[in-house]
Parts: sequence; structure tokens; C-alpha cells
Amino acid sequence: MLVKKLREEKRWSQEQLANIAGLSLRTIQRVEAGKPASNETLKSLASVFEISISKLTERVKVIDKKSEDWQSVPWWVSMGLMGFKERKQAILSILMLFICGAIFYLYGGWGEPVGLSAFAWLSLYLAATGWFAAAVHWVDKKSMW
Repeated sequence: MLVKKLREEKRWSQEQLANIAGLSLRTIQRVEAGKPASNETLKSLASVFEISISKLTERVKVIDKKSEDWQSVPWWVSMGLMGFKERKQAILSILMLFICGAIFYLYGGWGEPVGLSAFAWLSLYLAATGWFAAAVHWVDKKSMW
């Protein structure tokens, strides 16, 4: 849910939002933690933020690279995710990179016999893919998608 993001945009504390929406602080905490919310809770929050319930419950899956959170990520994460905004797109790219790397290695560079050169390139390729996967994992842990 984007309740936390909407609340922070308005610069409200959780307690302020709870008072405005007529909900308990604990309810706001649960909703922001991603726990299921009742229809009444969703109606109250949608009303406060002046958005539809469906908009309120849709999952945020795009990185907001202009946010303060994004400005504070380590350089290796921002470089690793350059050009990617959606988690699904990043995960599919990682899978494709691993598959292509395995094919390249198994066929020794598209038909060439497997040698030291192919192994060196595969190692570099897998290291870069691992960096990319680590960047995605870091953003996942920080819930920035």
C-alpha cells in the first residue's frame, strides 16, 4: 500500500493520520507494515487522501529515483539498477542474464571449445550479474520498489 508514502508527502506523523482518519495508531502501523486492512479502514484512508480504494491498495512497484530515499542509496546500488524502475523488469533481466551466461559457457562462446578465455569472460559476466542481483536485493530489503 502507499499509505506511508502518502502520509509522508503530507508530512503527517502516524498519530496525526490516525486522528484525521478516525483510526487507531496501531491500525495505521499495521497498514503501513503491509498487513491486511478492513474495508472500513480502507474507506477512511481513501477519504483522507482523496483517492480511490483501488488506487490506495495497488502495490508500488516502481522506484522513485527522485525521492530522498533514492538519493541516499550506495553508489553500487544506483549503478547496478541504472535504467531499471520496476522490480519485475529487473528480476526478469537477472534470469535472462543467468540463462544467457550458462548457454554462452556451455557452448564455449557459440561453438568454440571451452577454454580459459571463455572461463574468464564467464567469471566476469557472472560477477556483473551478481552485482545486479545484489542491487535488486538491497532495494528489496529497503522496500524502495
